[in-house]
Amino acid sequence: MTALAVEGVSVRLGRALVLEDVSARVGSGEWVAIVGANGAGKSTLLRALAGLVRFDGTITVGGRPLADLGRRQRARAIAVVPQDPAIPAWLTVSEYVLLGRTPHLGLLAAEGRRDLAAASAALERLDLAA
Repeated sequence: MTALAVEGVSVRLGRALVLEDVSARVGSGEWVAIVGANGAGKSTLLRALAGLVRFDGTITVGGRPLADLGRRQRARAIAVVPQDPAIPAWLTVSEYVLLGRTPHLGLLAAEGRRDLAAASAALERLDLAA
């Protein structure tokens, strides 16, 4: 099953065309690396996938157009970790991973067993568990 499909995506920032006609498909559970020279548009592509910049073309997540997903649904499906995140020194790796569960929580709700289990499973998959 295709989890993410990018078809003919182009992005303009001002007058500059910084991403042109990018297409890709990613299956559920697949790992993908986005590589390229500085200025090639890697970060811009990630911003488009997160819905943070306007783009031409089509991006679908689980078969649904990105534009049809509300903010919460988009946050549940797509997460972007910046290359140089500003992480407080007191935050543990587990706590940082647990932040990915935020879109699954209710307003002012604390993480529960399911959230802790999901974060633990993610750390296990990445061989980062203590």
